[in-house]
Amino acid sequence: MKLLFTFLFIFSAILFPQQKATLSGFIRDKGNGESLPFANVLIKDLKIGAATNIEGYFAIPNIPAGKFQVQVSLLGYQTFSFTINTEEKKNIIQNIFLVDQSVQVGEVVISAEREEEKHATQTGRIVMQAKDVASIPTIGEADVFRALQMMPGVKAVSEISSGLNVRGGSSDQNLILLDGTVVYNPSHLFGFFSTFNNDAIKDIDLMKGGFPAEYGGRLSSVLNVTNIDGDRVTTHGKASLSLLSTRLTGEGPLGNGSWFLSGRRTYFDQVIKFVGLDTGDDALPLYYFYDANLKLNQNLSENDKLSLVSYFGQDNLDWGLGDNELSLNMRWGNRTNALKWTHVFSQTLFSNFTASYSFYKAKTLMDFGGFKLGQDNTVDDYSLRSDIDFFWTNEHLLKLGVWWSQYKVTYSEHGDGAPLVIETRPSQFSLYAQDEWTINERWITQFGLRFEYQDLSKSIQWGPRFNARYNLDEYSQIKFATGLYYQFLNAVSAGTENGFSPFDIWIPINNKMKPSRSIDFVLGYETRFFEALTISAETYYKKFYDVLQFKREFLTTTEIELDKLFYYGTGRSYGIELFAQKKIGNLTGTAGYTLAWTYRTFPELNNGMEFMPKYDRRHDITVTGSYQLTDDWKFGMVFTFATGQSYTRGSARYDLIAHGSTFPITLPGPLYNHRLSPYHRLDFSVTKHFTALGVEGNWYVQIYNVYNRRNVWFKQFNNLKNPPQITDVKLLPMIPTVGCDFSF
Repeated sequence: MKLLFTFLFIFSAILFPQQKATLSGFIRDKGNGESLPFANVLIKDLKIGAATNIEGYFAIPNIPAGKFQVQVSLLGYQTFSFTINTEEKKNIIQNIFLVDQSVQVGEVVISAEREEEKHATQTGRIVMQAKDVASIPTIGEADVFRALQMMPGVKAVSEISSGLNVRGGSSDQNLILLDGTVVYNPSHLFGFFSTFNNDAIKDIDLMKGGFPAEYGGRLSSVLNVTNIDGDRVTTHGKASLSLLSTRLTGEGPLGNGSWFLSGRRTYFDQVIKFVGLDTGDDALPLYYFYDANLKLNQNLSENDKLSLVSYFGQDNLDWGLGDNELSLNMRWGNRTNALKWTHVFSQTLFSNFTASYSFYKAKTLMDFGGFKLGQDNTVDDYSLRSDIDFFWTNEHLLKLGVWWSQYKVTYSEHGDGAPLVIETRPSQFSLYAQDEWTINERWITQFGLRFEYQDLSKSIQWGPRFNARYNLDEYSQIKFATGLYYQFLNAVSAGTENGFSPFDIWIPINNKMKPSRSIDFVLGYETRFFEALTISAETYYKKFYDVLQFKREFLTTTEIELDKLFYYGTGRSYGIELFAQKKIGNLTGTAGYTLAWTYRTFPELNNGMEFMPKYDRRHDITVTGSYQLTDDWKFGMVFTFATGQSYTRGSARYDLIAHGSTFPITLPGPLYNHRLSPYHRLDFSVTKHFTALGVEGNWYVQIYNVYNRRNVWFKQFNNLKNPPQITDVKLLPMIPTVGCDFSF
């Protein structure tokens, strides 16, 4: 009965609004009409305000009668002020266009950033724009994943990696969203490129832990990437040419909206062929990828917007070593399509409705001197999602939502024996509710609860979430977060213990399995006491339950139960992250240090003893710097140092005699009982701005691995020799590249 009265009260507040006034509207970029999330709208005299959501919408209800000045601020934009008179008008709809602040210096930018942080409750949050990613030196082109790897608590296993490890979690424990649609393979090989083309990106929002109830289905983090809508004012484009890739982008107005299209293609394969490194015992793989982003937007009315978002990408790799000793052929890629309807029911009730389709496919064929093994994995994900923001009062922002997904997941394996084929069709339903409560100027809390159900396992789970922020003063804040998270769909590595995974296999749980789950606790401190410098420290502890480890034995039967493919275990991770960032002035950059521990325990592995998986890194230091020498010349650098990965070292060699043949075998020691040598690398870049024949652009020279440090990828054991020969398989040498970006 109490619940019924609560709903009646909420809907009566919607249908019969109070006599006090409400200010609402969208905030957009004046130059191109793009919506601007995370902007702050403040009525200073009343000390009330709101931040725009991901669509750039805000609402401030319950404004008393009178004349008030409203200030709108966002880092990188000029502050905009206007006056409202609530005595004359109760329902004020004001759409605001901000002007880009080309030089980010002065009190305007500093105060905007402070105001933004005073109202954010999320711990471990990293918010970037495409220009922030582009400012970090890298190889080939600016990349989201490389930029995120510069942040404390976020690392890839190696330079040749297919995912990020966040605070002790495996790569599949990250929820990766592209305009609200799940992406199952978020990166391209070598770690140089991610699925996300920086030319297509508007905003990047990473939550490393303690993420709110509106997100679920993963244990470790949420990465939400929003693509550019497209310029609503003028038609233009840009292109980029380098030794490694080519990109082409165009955008412009379309009817009462906009269009955006961007594509790229790498040519590692052509470079390797040209220099003759595709044959022999030390042959490099012939690898390339291509992808494209499309986004169409139409404003159907002042309160309705329809968006079509599409992505497709394909990776191709062919690798041959020695004289028919090993050949590897891989094809994998993503397809996503989403139709999103944004509707404003009233000034205080904002909604998004999304229908999406995500497809992932990976296919591998390996030939070990005549012994062939093939693997295929596909995920079809059909989803419907609804999210509602209700600006109830100035103290309470309510969010409600539902998410339904129907999956088709297939896995097949074929070799000399009978083929194995697994196909499952699970469906999953989630709903959430959360309330962000501004208690006073110092205290802001967020309570949330998420319900999740998966039909194969008949599992019903409830995940409470809690975030809190306490403003110590104008410059400093303390944050705390905790939450319970569940995962029903897992990607398990089908690769070797030496560190190379051809691809990850996505498999849902069934009625004989429990969902993986985690609980974390995060405590953080942040200060901007020094105007140009942000300093933060966070500590965390996370516990994992029912995590999966794939059994690596070759499967030779078609009659196998899904739950018998895995070991089941627990884990824990904890650490502290220190971070400093300077965004203002000619010299900008970041410095981060992570001290962390990650453990896993499986009763059937390692004699049941706890071990540190390969993504455990005790110490990690990253320093980035960018110096604007003149208006035309810019220099950048990145230095990384990390404790070496753990790996399993052999303890003995023996001969296995079967069918009249002798097979030398290495007996492994305790799991991950040794570490590789420490990893470190320096990258450097020089950028020169130019204007020629009415075209503006940048020439750049980048040097990856300046001092040619050949870091170790993994240890290779040669059992054909007695004693076995152990060699270091090394990562990439120094790689210089040149390129040009230009607009037209």
